[in-house]
Amino acid sequence: MDFYNVINKIKNKYLNNNKEDVLRHVEDVADIAVGLADAYNLNIKQVQLAAFLHDISSIMTPQEMYELAKRRGLEIGPSEEKYHALLHQRISKIIAQEELDITDPYILNAVECHTTLRKNASICDKIIFVADKISRDSQCVPLHSELLRSGDIKLLDEACYSYIKHQIDNNLLAMPHQWILEAYEELKTNKE
Repeated sequence: MDFYNVINKIKNKYLNNNKEDVLRHVEDVADIAVGLADAYNLNIKQVQLAAFLHDISSIMTPQEMYELAKRRGLEIGPSEEKYHALLHQRISKIIAQEELDITDPYILNAVECHTTLRKNASICDKIIFVADKISRDSQCVPLHSELLRSGDIKLLDEACYSYIKHQIDNNLLAMPHQWILEAYEELKTNKE
């Protein structure tokens, strides 16, 4: 399927489900992510597609996400069990695969961990993670403007680490997801 047709199909999915606010957010994330993809010499279309897909599960309620995860036999962690909305990143991947025929693992992996990140994250995973946070509050990701210019992987890792550290240090995560804790430990170890 043509890239622009896929983007339009995704946009229509948001609009047809009265998610105009989410569409505005994913468009903003896509703009930020494209700038980062350019700085880090990544495939712009892959990154843009991951950005547009990352919150596609917003068309469902958290309870519907939970029920789908249970039907699929997904392993549900304690934080997802308590806060079903945390499943949205994993459910977005399922919707991307099954309803929009996305098969590129590079895109799907970035969608699947955009909220929590995870250990062994790719550059694309980190870019979608950071772009999502910058979109919500540009000050919450230190060095965000430098990221758009540098192409320095260490700076990208530092931005991910600093964001997660701030969340943990200030008790902003009611019940941290296992993936974010693993990502934090890996980023912390790589810093040392």
